[in-house]
Amino acid sequence: MERSNGGTGNLAPPLEWSAPRAQRQRPPRQSTVNANGQDAATAHHHDEVLTAVVAMLRDLLAKAELGILELEVVTGLGLASVREQDNVRCALVVELPPNNQSLSPREMQIAGMVADGATNRAIASMLDISLWTVSTHLRRIFAKLGVSSRAEMVGHLFGANHLPSTD
Repeated sequence: MERSNGGTGNLAPPLEWSAPRAQRQRPPRQSTVNANGQDAATAHHHDEVLTAVVAMLRDLLAKAELGILELEVVTGLGLASVREQDNVRCALVVELPPNNQSLSPREMQIAGMVADGATNRAIASMLDISLWTVSTHLRRIFAKLGVSSRAEMVGHLFGANHLPSTD
């Protein structure tokens, strides 16, 4: 059986028969579209996911209020709690302020010595640097951390319960 291509006298198969599979024209999909331009199935799935996310966030909030929220350290991010329900994963990430990431290795070394109870003079002697250099490092550490005392620096970097060693 031969078909005409519109009266020009040339015989050719219809386009959907001769075109490669990827180029074949398909009839438009019949669907119900909501006001947001989503079809009914997509909107229903969206609503299910949203409901699951709300439930997980409520669970996280309730556990946080009770003080039983389990947080894990995630390198480079901070603290995180992950919940999964009905193939939906919800992650709460608490970004930790960069307290010691901005300090140089030498500044961290000096801050550690201060935390252990060393004086500026003792630090200068142990590191074979001048007293002026130790003071400069401490001023820079204080500025980076936004603190104004040695005790505040130690509390900020190492926790409030860090006690100097008695060596």
